Amino acid sequence: MTERPSARQTADRSLVLYALVRRAAIEVVLAGGDDPLRLRQAERARQETERWLERESLTEALTSVERSLFDAPTAAWTPEAIADGLWRKEALGVLLWALRLVERMPAIDVEFEVAALNAAIEGAGSVSQFRAAARLRDPSEIEGAWREADTWFGATEGAVGDDSTLASISAERSRALAWLRHANAPEA
Repeated sequence: MTERPSARQTADRSLVLYALVRRAAIEVVLAGGDDPLRLRQAERARQETERWLERESLTEALTSVERSLFDAPTAAWTPEAIADGLWRKEALGVLLWALRLVERMPAIDVEFEVAALNAAIEGAGSVSQFRAAARLRDPSEIEGAWREADTWFGATEGAVGDDSTLASISAERSRALAWLRHANAPEA
């Protein structure tokens, strides 16, 4: 029998992705210039995120790539890392859906809204309450969602132009759902 991640593991992965998407959003703003005030604010946010990851015992949930991104100096992410970090919102949305904190996934050609994802996490009030509320959907729901996302991923992999958005959405969702099916699959 395949070992699926627990609700706690899924909650912790969600929290890590939440922090990663937030850091990517800061990095994209910094990539547009060298405003000293913004840079100082971003550095304070980076330091607070590092303390938060430690305080909430989330550092063990980081992948090696995530660790290197969080360890990177402020304004040092490459354009590719920023883009990848921003797309991780799709994996975050899937995990929050799996935890029943998002009612439904948007259609495959519609991105999750970051504000709604942030509200799903922040609405708990604290990390401990977020973890305590974590309840996974039935495995059959996750399996059905994975089949759909994986089909779209197969059909759009490597797409460019207008179809690249659909490819990115389906890739992130497929990867997150694969992780929800097998705890030893690549991280969501």
